Amino acid sequence: MNPFQNCVVVGRVALVAMLLASTAALLLSPVGGARVADSSGAHALGLGAPHASLSGSTFVAAPPVGAKGPDDITSLAVDGVDHGRLVVWIAYQNGINPNGTPGSSGGPTRSTIAGYDAVSGATVRSLNITGKIDGMTSFPARDLLLATVNEDANSAFDVIYPALGAVATYTYSPSPEVSGNGGTDSIAIHNDHIYVTHSNPNDTSQAAEFLVTLHIATLTAQLTPVFYDNSNATDVPAHQTVQLGLTDPDTSSVMPGVSPRFAGTLVTISQADGKIIFASHLSSTVKLHELNLSDNVSGNVPPIDGFAVATCSSGTLYAVDASAGITYAFNTSGWPAGTVFVGEPKDTGNPILGTLNLFTGKITPFTNHLVSPKGLLFVPHHCTIADQDDGSDDGGHDGGHDGGQGGDDQGDHGDRGTGWEPSRLLAVRL
Repeated sequence: MNPFQNCVVVGRVALVAMLLASTAALLLSPVGGARVADSSGAHALGLGAPHASLSGSTFVAAPPVGAKGPDDITSLAVDGVDHGRLVVWIAYQNGINPNGTPGSSGGPTRSTIAGYDAVSGATVRSLNITGKIDGMTSFPARDLLLATVNEDANSAFDVIYPALGAVATYTYSPSPEVSGNGGTDSIAIHNDHIYVTHSNPNDTSQAAEFLVTLHIATLTAQLTPVFYDNSNATDVPAHQTVQLGLTDPDTSSVMPGVSPRFAGTLVTISQADGKIIFASHLSSTVKLHELNLSDNVSGNVPPIDGFAVATCSSGTLYAVDASAGITYAFNTSGWPAGTVFVGEPKDTGNPILGTLNLFTGKITPFTNHLVSPKGLLFVPHHCTIADQDDGSDDGGHDGGHDGGQGGDDQGDHGDRGTGWEPSRLLAVRL
């Protein structure tokens, strides 16, 4: 048993209590929904009028020479890069089409990944991968970056060795394409297992999320469906069984243990559908909860792209503005651990950087103006023991609602895991 488990539970229960109290106050308010919770921590609810702006500054003012279109962002400290200090890695898509072909005649066919010192913003490493990068995350336990390319077709999986500046490209088996449609997008690491979203599906009978097993000897990435676009789920907050009908699985993440709801679950955001799916019990019969989103524009379907959860009450939220080519660093002091930050790009004409209420699906914007927010990254500053829990062993607590979901240790994956072989480090494409 985790000796600090009670600390985490107390923190989570306290935040849930604040959320529920704020919701009750909102429902009793005579103005009916225009109330914003105070700075005691209950403002993580994400309801009502816009939040004040986050204080911050420009972290990266412009893409590297020859690069454009920043998208995904992650962090990784590794020996051999920037003296082992924390590095923020940003992926630039360089105008490449989503099937990997040049976006213009004679245009580039390789994306750029640039690493920046997390404090100074100085560029410390840059490398290129073939295709349009559309998913990237770090795997700290392996000192690696992982990426997917070409989210609509011709997709592949890349393992990146930052210290070597080298890339190993894996071919999918089976291919995520059906009738010429289908690729992979965002990546999440849960209990040392790799998951990717199945983007641009041919129809709703396709897998929405895959478990990825890397076979190093053959450079093959085996795909095993986790759940499907037409799987059944429990709707939140209606508590009714619904069929998902997903058309655009895009962003993937894992809810940390400090989350007031759905802690330890695998997150899949279906961008064009304005839905978030929380998957638990990944090692047995997967259980799904669907949260429909809304924002400050009535009838809008929020196309969330960026998603980050505060794991500490003090930290930096890095936000990529894809259209402006700028990445910002915002100070999140005063926002409690468990706050969910989201970014809506300009797809529906309502670009937002804001917070998400996990009980209602409501997005409340900050007054910060970004042209088109995309990738988000939260980096904690000084965390308590409870804040540092990542939720990977909690497996789906949802704050005491919907009957709970705990107990996902993924123990039955066994040899379907990643299967890394250090002796194969040189099996890379420079």
